[in-house]
Formats: sequence, structure tokens, C-alpha cells
Amino acid sequence: MTAAFEPLLVPASLFVAALSLLVVAQCYRGYARNGSRPLLFLGLGVALVTLPSLLLYPVSVAFAVPAYVDVAVLAQLLGLLSLLYAFTRA
Repeated sequence: MTAAFEPLLVPASLFVAALSLLVVAQCYRGYARNGSRPLLFLGLGVALVTLPSLLLYPVSVAFAVPAYVDVAVLAQLLGLLSLLYAFTRA
């Protein structure tokens, strides 16, 4: 990534994180109000797909440690499985 686009990366990442937290909160409210299991797994899936990569990247940059790509990919895989379960079986 070039230096010209890096200032846009932080606000865009914060916007994506805030939007995904809003979706997760709405899913939790729907689950708590109606007891709807699909909404619970939908919120879990959205959280696992979006948040780990957004949270692990700044940690790896700030502390100069190698990126935890395996952890992020595993979390995203579990998130996609949770979404699939929410749409088909829950």
C-alpha cells in the first residue's frame, strides 16, 4: 500500500468496526427480544468476520510482532460457518 492511501486506512477501518458493532448490537437486541437463534448466530458471524482482522492489524503494527494471520483467518472461517448456520439451520 502506498503512503498516499494510509491516512484513509484508519478512518475507514474505524467506520467498518463501528458499523459492524452496530449490526452486532441490533442482532443481539433481536435475539434478546424474540429469542431468535438465527439472529444470535448472525451477530456472532458478523462479529467474527469483521472485527478480528480490524483489531489484530493495529496490535501487530504497534508492538512490531508478526501479523496473526492464522488467528484472523480462523476467526473469519468460524464467522462464515456461523453465518451459514444462521441462514440454513438455526
